[in-house]
Amino acid sequence: MTSSIRRRNLIALVGGAAVGWPLIVRAEQPDDQVATLIDRILRLQAEAIAVKVVQFVWEIERQMGWMTQLPWSTRSIEALRTDAARLLRQAPAVAEIAQLDSAGREQALVSRVAADVVGSLTDYSRHPKFFEAVASKHYYGPVYFRRQSEPYMTIAISGARHDYGVVVAEVNLKFIWDVVRLSKIGDHGVAYIVDAQDRVMAHSDPGLIGRDVSSLAHVKATRVAGSGPQSTTQVAHDSNGREVLAASMPITGLGWLAIVELPVGEAPALR
Repeated sequence: MTSSIRRRNLIALVGGAAVGWPLIVRAEQPDDQVATLIDRILRLQAEAIAVKVVQFVWEIERQMGWMTQLPWSTRSIEALRTDAARLLRQAPAVAEIAQLDSAGREQALVSRVAADVVGSLTDYSRHPKFFEAVASKHYYGPVYFRRQSEPYMTIAISGARHDYGVVVAEVNLKFIWDVVRLSKIGDHGVAYIVDAQDRVMAHSDPGLIGRDVSSLAHVKATRVAGSGPQSTTQVAHDSNGREVLAASMPITGLGWLAIVELPVGEAPALR
């Protein structure tokens, strides 16, 4: 447990401007030690971002969880609407919340941006957000974009028993943009997150949201390496053709990647 705590503390320490430290002291260290240190810090930056994203998703699920504590049929429609409205207040990233009954029919939908819908009975029994949530207790849908720039995903969780139904949330992923904005990667480095289709979904430059980066060598390498917990680091080229040192970390359970890129010019020991 002690080593785990120390690891988390180290991740927190390098989450800010620590990347600049080895570059400042490089004149006092052998080149191989500087290279190893920069490599390690970039890996930790990518890992810290991945951890924060997973925590974001877990928190959404935790907030949804209390809506699955009782069979949906034991509560009135008004009670369902009240519970959904409370969830929207407590979880700002949730744009709308729906209750599906044990047959996959929508009983109530409460939204921030549209009129509430009660008793539509729309059948979602063949939709993955219902049958996958029932089978494995949760479902993470693919990222989709509203207005070409706002990433969203569907999260669905089921109750302890089948007759508890399934709660479905549409989640605004702009709330994780600060995770990459606040990551300091040297003077000109960047951090970003890509979805399972290798589209940029969070970046310090909003103009890059939605860009396909599947052709980048470091993205390909991480996909080939699989979804294990170990990050990868390599010299590659970014989407603008700059030579960078890139570290990538799979984000557990989502198929996403956390990526950090530092221009090689800021790490002379690695040239």
